[in-house]
Amino acid sequence: MAIMPNARQLLGGTAAMTAAVLLLAACGGSGAATGQGTAGGGGSTTGAPPSASPTPTEMTTSQYVTAVAGIDKPVGAALSALAASGSRARLSAAATALQTAAGRLDAVNAPVEAAMDNQGLSEKLKNLAGDLQSLARGEDSNGNAVCAAASPAVQAGNTDSLAALATQLRTMAAAGHPAGIALPAFPKQQKRSLSTGTYLRDTDRSGRGQLTIENGGDGDAVITLTRSGARSLAVYIRKNGSYTVKGVRDGTYTVYFATGSDWDSGRRGFTSGCAYQKFDNTLKFTTVYGSTQIEYTTYTLSLYAVAGGTASTSDVPPAQFPAP
Repeated sequence: MAIMPNARQLLGGTAAMTAAVLLLAACGGSGAATGQGTAGGGGSTTGAPPSASPTPTEMTTSQYVTAVAGIDKPVGAALSALAASGSRARLSAAATALQTAAGRLDAVNAPVEAAMDNQGLSEKLKNLAGDLQSLARGEDSNGNAVCAAASPAVQAGNTDSLAALATQLRTMAAAGHPAGIALPAFPKQQKRSLSTGTYLRDTDRSGRGQLTIENGGDGDAVITLTRSGARSLAVYIRKNGSYTVKGVRDGTYTVYFATGSDWDSGRRGFTSGCAYQKFDNTLKFTTVYGSTQIEYTTYTLSLYAVAGGTASTSDVPPAQFPAP
């Protein structure tokens, strides 16, 4: 990324323009025995043998199916509530229900033919619970931050652990020992977008400065300009789109940009693949009035790497990113 100034001049009272391009688990039981003997005449002391811990009685298949079916209501209710209206609280509640159900499965002495499936179902429930707990903390299963505007219900529905649980349930049903858990339908990821040049914030464009934005990145973008810490404007640029902001007032601006896909206008943010950055260098706009000309500043800003570019960017924590 680089800044390259140039100038254009129109005489006779018209405007001249200066420009810059910014490139850019087994409990053991123990038994104890005591005994008392009488000594004498070659006698010996004897004691009772240790007692063994009782082994739980193995269930029949029908008993197992009945026992497992008891976990359906709490799990189903929690997941249905999450799918209907996701929130971090409902993510946590569903995770707790799944962990409780897994604990009940671990305590079941399943018949031989169902033992592997019982273990598999417990693992799948625990895995999904872990993913939901991560989402409740604002992270995905890999520890990466999720988009602030992302729907918890959509995020939960997109987890690999939910798909794995669905597969496990189908396998158990086909084997004749269904778990009885009915998974709800979760909302799908959408692909909403705005038109290039849509202003999300437009407080004052009464100046003469111009800023051209070229978005050659992998997703849509929202450019936000701040001056003295206050947000001045924010504009939406689609992937591979370009737009010129006109009327930028004189002053020094910090340029922030958020990228991603699926713009949620209600939450005012991208719900998928989001990233938050800013340009390390500020942009200074000035206007000079002469007797026969007016000279003002323009910039071209590229949201993609440019060979030989020198303009650097930095990541911005989502909580510190200025909302458009």
